Amino acid sequence: MDARLIHILPEQVANQIAAGEVVERPASAVKELLENALDAGARTIEVEIESGGRGAIILADDGAGMSREDAILAVRRHATSKIREAADLSAIRTLGFRGEALASIASVSHLTIKTRRAADARGYELAIESGEVESIRETAIGCGTRIEVRDLFFNTPARLKFLKTMATEQGAIADTFQRLALANHKVAFRLSADRRALYDLPRTASTLERFRQLFGDKLAAQMLPFERDREGARVYGLSSQSQISLPTSRMLFAFVNQRAVRDRMLLRALSQAYQTMVPRGRYPAAVLFVEIGAEQVDVNVHPMKTEVRFRDSGALFELVYHAIRDRMADQRIPIAIAAGEAIDLRAPTKIASIGNSIGDQLSIGAPPAITASGGAIGEPAIVAPVREPSRESRLRLVPDLPANRPAQSPLGLGYGLRARPGGSNPDNSSNRSAAVLTHPAVPDYAKLRIVGQMFAGYIALEGPDGFMLVDQHAAHERVTFEKLRAQLRDGGVQIQALLTPETIELSPARAAAVHAAIAELRAIGFVLEPFGPATMLLKAAPAVFGTESGRRLLNDMIDGLGDVSARGGESAFEDRLKQLACHGSIRVGRILEPREIQALLAELDATEFKTNCPHGRPVHINFGRGQIERMFRR
Repeated sequence: MDARLIHILPEQVANQIAAGEVVERPASAVKELLENALDAGARTIEVEIESGGRGAIILADDGAGMSREDAILAVRRHATSKIREAADLSAIRTLGFRGEALASIASVSHLTIKTRRAADARGYELAIESGEVESIRETAIGCGTRIEVRDLFFNTPARLKFLKTMATEQGAIADTFQRLALANHKVAFRLSADRRALYDLPRTASTLERFRQLFGDKLAAQMLPFERDREGARVYGLSSQSQISLPTSRMLFAFVNQRAVRDRMLLRALSQAYQTMVPRGRYPAAVLFVEIGAEQVDVNVHPMKTEVRFRDSGALFELVYHAIRDRMADQRIPIAIAAGEAIDLRAPTKIASIGNSIGDQLSIGAPPAITASGGAIGEPAIVAPVREPSRESRLRLVPDLPANRPAQSPLGLGYGLRARPGGSNPDNSSNRSAAVLTHPAVPDYAKLRIVGQMFAGYIALEGPDGFMLVDQHAAHERVTFEKLRAQLRDGGVQIQALLTPETIELSPARAAAVHAAIAELRAIGFVLEPFGPATMLLKAAPAVFGTESGRRLLNDMIDGLGDVSARGGESAFEDRLKQLACHGSIRVGRILEPREIQALLAELDATEFKTNCPHGRPVHINFGRGQIERMFRR
């Protein structure tokens, strides 16, 4: 009996084991080949797949190409041109560096490589079977590399069993292709499946234009550029307006030093930045680029290189979060257009749809709106059926009011109006090289003509090319929420003492929860004092609501203690503010006087994130003149 139980695995077996980590599915192979092409400096990359990538993956690029010797070494495990010593791992700037991709792919497929450098008169073709180079011959090929991967996983039947349908695998390849194309807008990309063109993406001048190519004009028109930096790090990209929400998070893209990553911290920063603007269970769209020193990030975490670790993840979280929040505070979109240049609004260059289109899933709570200077109202995503109002809920007409007339608020809204972030648009008439247009993503509500109040809950406004309905409760809720949050930032919610403390009787089930939450309730303006095992004295309430509403609001807050406490920490506290703002705001069913409407709109204009309530619901809906005329078949 052989005394040795431990032995060295053959290289072919070791490569197949490594392939299980590096090449999980056809999309993994496409990713590795695309990254190699980009590292080689390719300016044009073409990908063709057959049978969802299982039949064939063919990639051609116009990059640097390889010599005969390098091509032979490229299919050996741990052979790479990217690093030479361990110290290089702390300064990685290329997408690939491990030297495992081609060796892993070659071990589970029939692989052919054709390549030529610009300095060589002829190219070379290598045929590799199960990781071994079977033949090498000269061939005619342009500068660059062409790689054919056929019969992927032909020698690993267990791996084949775990693959999904051809349509699913093709969709995964398309997702991978989208991410790398989005991060490299100066490179032309083409993707075809079974001889059918899916994407044809020419080089573009900006990430926004590449985004438009991939996802269409409708969503691209709703994206806002953002940028923020601090010592050693810079974040920039595109983020959707607060009115936009999607059913899944698949439109959240994150890149670190141009590398596509799936990092929970970055995605959490993006999601939390939209926390009070997008309804729970829905997601924004965002393209986030992080530029950071190579020594500040570890990309050698997983063989697939989609996971990273940051040296100071907390600081980076804050940088991303505040970059998005600051941009959402002023959602006007400056679009620089060279003099005489036309705006190209062609259809997206995506040729064939894969799965459900983004446009079909896009929810626009409040589309681009009326501007005071005469901009047009954007078309809403969904046209609601028009119903005949009942006699009890007919439209209340409001006489015209001067646009700049100051209004005193009987709703408890008058806390001094702040100027809108960024001020008015500068006059760019002296700039001959470019004109700056302002996308009317955020309306100036108070500058529109007040038509009246509908159903005792919706304010009707008229603009130059359409009309708008404003949800009075959502509008007041946003105003109240931002006031409370601003007061907290400035040292605490302003309180108003009750002339006579009110007694609050509690059930035994609620008493313990209220006793535990006394400090938390005090932070949001309710001053309570224990007055027995199941009794509290309410001595002061948030000044923003007045003393008369204090008891009712406190009862509402007590009833909701169990609903939000499970989340814990800052999220629970913000939920408490949302709850307080919601219960303390004017309700549907309250008839407003003209001066109350004007005061509400003026304060809404002075509020950040004004197009959505704190729970993410839209504050307004637009109806364009063109849409109305189509409804009447004009």
